[in-house]
Amino acid sequence: MWNKIKWYIQKFMIGRNGRDELQVTVAYASLILYIFAPWFDKLLPVPFFRTICWIGIFYSLFRFCSKDVLRRREENRKFLQELEFLKLRHSVRKTHKIYRCKGCGRKIRVPRGKGKIEISCPLCGNKFIRRT
Repeated sequence: MWNKIKWYIQKFMIGRNGRDELQVTVAYASLILYIFAPWFDKLLPVPFFRTICWIGIFYSLFRFCSKDVLRRREENRKFLQELEFLKLRHSVRKTHKIYRCKGCGRKIRVPRGKGKIEISCPLCGNKFIRRT
């Protein structure tokens, strides 16, 4: 019986997105917020946080079962890029500042404590002034 159910699930998931990092992150964040929602909902007259939790859970299920795999992969790639950017920014936060080039979007690392300096992008040559 379990093998038959497993086979039906596998057949259903053919051509669908399945699990990825963005879907898992949204699902876990929604479940954690749902656990703490009763304390947060006391602050507001409407069940705002529980509604947000359910929206997150349904979005996670939508991503899991979506047949538009290319679009979901692109969303997941952008999510992973932003996550990498936040990790990089956190790891060098005491010694460097990280800026994004307005022209090409490349991340530029600049040492802290140099005052106002002109930063030029090594990729596209765009120049901008920032305080470090």
